[in-house]
Amino acid sequence: MGVCARQTSEVKLRFGFTHQGMSLVLGLLGSTAFAAEFPIKPVRLVVPFAPGGSSDSVARMIGAKLTEAWGQQILIENRPGANTAIGASFVARSSPDGYTLYLANANHTVNPALFKTQPFDPVKDFAAISQIANQTVVLLVHPSVPAKTVRDLIKLARSRAGELNFASPGVGTASHMTGVLFQALAKIDMVFVPYKGAGPSLVDLIGGQVTIGASGLTSSLQYIESGKLRALGVTTLKRSVLKPDIPTIAESGLPGFEVTNWFGILAPAALSSALVERIHQQVAKVVGEEGNQQLLFKMGLEPSLSAPVEFGAFIRSEIDKWVRVAREAGIRQE
Repeated sequence: MGVCARQTSEVKLRFGFTHQGMSLVLGLLGSTAFAAEFPIKPVRLVVPFAPGGSSDSVARMIGAKLTEAWGQQILIENRPGANTAIGASFVARSSPDGYTLYLANANHTVNPALFKTQPFDPVKDFAAISQIANQTVVLLVHPSVPAKTVRDLIKLARSRAGELNFASPGVGTASHMTGVLFQALAKIDMVFVPYKGAGPSLVDLIGGQVTIGASGLTSSLQYIESGKLRALGVTTLKRSVLKPDIPTIAESGLPGFEVTNWFGILAPAALSSALVERIHQQVAKVVGEEGNQQLLFKMGLEPSLSAPVEFGAFIRSEIDKWVRVAREAGIRQE
């Protein structure tokens, strides 16, 4: 036996693994060391929407706080279009080095139910980092609608099948899917009226051009309190801390009803576990700070942190749910 062979055997005997095993361990140690130094240059955070919306606001708040924590600039890069597919595709194809991240929202899990094909796999092509926050959506009616509760609205819709209209602020949005799920679970038939954005749909709902809709709670709160709109229920399983007197739709006649307009951070799929954990820990620290939570509350969002494994499981379960809902509602994939 040669010297090298004896040394290899000794290493295997004393430490329990071969030269190849040692290489793997050293590689993992190197990856961990790299993660500990991360970031050493600016990080790009891709937002799949134009500036000014909720996703953009969340990204800029989180980006500013991560810039302070890391001492490296977080560059917000807006890549809107194709119902978020343009931004998501760009991130999916990016280098898995931690320097390109993605601010995803509920569209990421709704789109598979609406489109036959996408230029990426919403699960396999991404690494889940952390959920950040949820936006409360509220089911609304114009005051002219003789319905004071969710049960009232269901009864009314059943008596006027195909007559009541629902403002849809955009295919795949949380507000749109609120109407889709409501129709499916309540077994009613409504007419969906499409709009190009939440603003125009809310304006027409206030004006009475449409009679039913859904909107983010904060954007509609002033109209609820002034009596221009009537809130029937929030779409989350728990009442919102922002307006706890509004019941949930689930407790108001449709058990299990839940639509979550969530926001979270994803990365390209091959990102190392060490970097996933490194980025997650910093995001969790930022979101967990009381001052930052108050900023989220002011934006109409409720902080909602989750570990990478939990976030990944949530994404898979949401995709399964919306595929099932779309199928039951008879929505044809484009």
